[in-house]
Amino acid sequence: MTLHVIAVYHNTDSRFLPHQPGHTLTQVISHWRHLPDTATPQHTADWISTLFNVDLDTLEANRAAPHGEADFLIACTYRLLRLRSLSTGDVVAVTARGDTTWLACEFVGWKPIDTPTRLTGAPLTAAGVEQQLRRDRRA
Repeated sequence: MTLHVIAVYHNTDSRFLPHQPGHTLTQVISHWRHLPDTATPQHTADWISTLFNVDLDTLEANRAAPHGEADFLIACTYRLLRLRSLSTGDVVAVTARGDTTWLACEFVGWKPIDTPTRLTGAPLTAAGVEQQLRRDRRA
């Protein structure tokens, strides 16, 4: 098993259209997970995209499966943060063994891209979650 750090970036310049160099990408969540040594960045991006787009009832039904509870909880966190679906034009960065692969979500599959130059946002932190919870209480 190898530790993978998965960071999800929403494309703030283009929604539902392919990523283009120079688009602004905002990091909305990060997730650390030990995955099999054979996990490719594309497989990892497919997996995280499924978690953030599939119906929670489907994930809930699989909570007893290996990693089912962790999958359910990160998907719940994504939704509790009120994040939109992971869509065409968004980007996933997968880091394993010190190497980062950047992948843009396409209409079908993933396209490897160079390291983006316009990045905003931050990894998921306790402070970020608490800030979102305070915002929700005021609404």
